[in-house]
This record gives sequence, C-alpha cells and structure tokens, in this order.
Amino acid sequence: MTGASWASVIGGLIFLTTAFLIHHTFADAYQTSILTAGRGPVFFPRILLAAMAGLSLLVFIEGLRERTARPVPREILAATVAIVLTGGYILSISAAGFLIPTVIFTFLMPFVLGYRNLLVVLSIAIIYPLAIWYIFEKVFLIILPSSPWFELF
Repeated sequence: MTGASWASVIGGLIFLTTAFLIHHTFADAYQTSILTAGRGPVFFPRILLAAMAGLSLLVFIEGLRERTARPVPREILAATVAIVLTGGYILSISAAGFLIPTVIFTFLMPFVLGYRNLLVVLSIAIIYPLAIWYIFEKVFLIILPSSPWFELF
C-alpha cells in the first residue's frame, strides 16, 4: 500500500484553498459587475483561481502516481516561507495597494524558490508589476487597489 506523496498533499491543499476562494468571490460584497460592464473586482481573479484549481488537480493526480517520498527539510522550509510570504502579500494589498506589495513579493519569491540572479530578479520585480498595473488600469479598465500613500498608483 502506498501513501500520499508530498505533491498530492500540496496539490490537494491548494485545490481546497482555491475552491474556497472561488466560492468566496460570489459573496454579496463583490457583486458590482452591473456597474462595471460585467468586469467587477473578481473578474480576473476568478479566471486565475479556475486555472489554479485545474492545475492543482493535475498536481494532485500526478502526486497519487508517485511513490511516497519523504520531503527534504529545506523543501518544507521553502514551501512554508512561500505560503507565509503569499499570505502576507495578500493581506498587504488592502493596506498598501497593488503596486508596492507586488514589487516586494515579486522580488522576494524567486529567492525563496532558489533563484539567485539579482539583476534578473530586480528587473522583473520592477517591470512586471508596472506592466500588470498599466494593462489592468489603462487597457482593461479594471481598478486595482490603490496605495493610500500614493494616490497616483
């Protein structure tokens, strides 16, 4: 008898979390789509959450096919730090807006996952959030949370 692999456990947890978040996007607080031509504040997050749910199911199924292996302590630490960092990022968006926490998160996450090229990480941490902000705010006309410190963002 084989036990659940590390990948299947993580995939299952991510799927359950994603399913909860998808369900949460249907709360009354988010039902402003009539005022925003069908693109309310959960328009794009629902797309991302659906993709994440599908991919996490694939990870779960693939993890069931693997032999049970003990996770390396460094992997557990990296996964824990990534989860805490992601939670902090999500919580900080409401307090500091989209742009500042996204720059910080995009800068720190590659180091947690083991990527160490500082020039590449710094470039992506600056360009990616600005590009996403511009595309959402100016092209799709989807309002992202703004920083109370910098009203231009």
